[in-house]
Order: sequence, then C-alpha cells, then structure tokens
Amino acid sequence: MLNLFTNKLFIMSADEIKKIDMLFVVKRTRILGIAILTGMTLVYLIGIFVSSQNVNEELAFVNLYSFIFCVALCAVSLLLKRMLFAKVNQKNFAAQYFNAHVLPFALCDLGGLICIMSNLFVNSNLVYATAGFVITAAVMILNFPKNDDYSRIGL
Repeated sequence: MLNLFTNKLFIMSADEIKKIDMLFVVKRTRILGIAILTGMTLVYLIGIFVSSQNVNEELAFVNLYSFIFCVALCAVSLLLKRMLFAKVNQKNFAAQYFNAHVLPFALCDLGGLICIMSNLFVNSNLVYATAGFVITAAVMILNFPKNDDYSRIGL
C-alpha cells in the first residue's frame, strides 16, 4: 500500500490529488443522498398501500401542521447548505464539504418523513403526503453536490 501511495505522489501533482480526493467525497455524498431519497420513497410507497385503513378525523389538524413543518425544514435546509458551503475551503474540504450536504439532507429527510408518516400512517391524506414527498425530493435534489463545486471552492 505504501508503494502505491508513494507512486501516486510522484506521478500526480498536488492539485490532481486534491481533485481526486474531492471526487471521492462528492461520490460518497451523492450515494448517501440517493440512499436517503430511496428510503423516503419506499416509506411513501408503503404508506400509500396502507393509508386507506388509517382514517382518524380527530387528528386531521396534524396533516396540515406536518406539511407546514416539512416545507419549513426544506427551506431551512437550503439556507443551511448555503451557509455551511460558504465555510468550505481547501484546508477543511473533506469534513466540511460532507457536513455541508449531510445536515441539509437530514433536515429534508426529517421533514419529509414526518409529513409522509402523519399523512399516510396517522390520518390518511394523500394530497398532503404527495405534496410533502415531491417538495422534499425536489429540495434533496437541489441539495445534491454539483459538478462545479470544486471551482467555487478554488481547487
């Protein structure tokens, strides 16, 4: 292993090594985002099949509140990504870049799952559940790593 590492240092420049390291972190972040989005999609699809059995009229107020909570968390996640991404530089790239995406992913996932769970598993409301799912998926995709992130960081 040491041989491969020393050969890599002799063959590639420091900038090329940083770009390769960045591509690795970007790929890992994208895989995490896809996994979170896939999990949320599975919960949504399973909820559609059982939602007709869950009708609790006394809990109808939860539907609207959970949808508003979902939209608020998705909006905050966009702002949080922008704030955290501004702190990323060449020195702290590996840790900060990953955190700049994981925390917004977590906020979107939390809002989306609460909306889906309350609108499909607590009290059946397919409209709010679908709207919450679509908004969450769209914001998750907006929070995905971009191909031009390395140029914005200065690598």
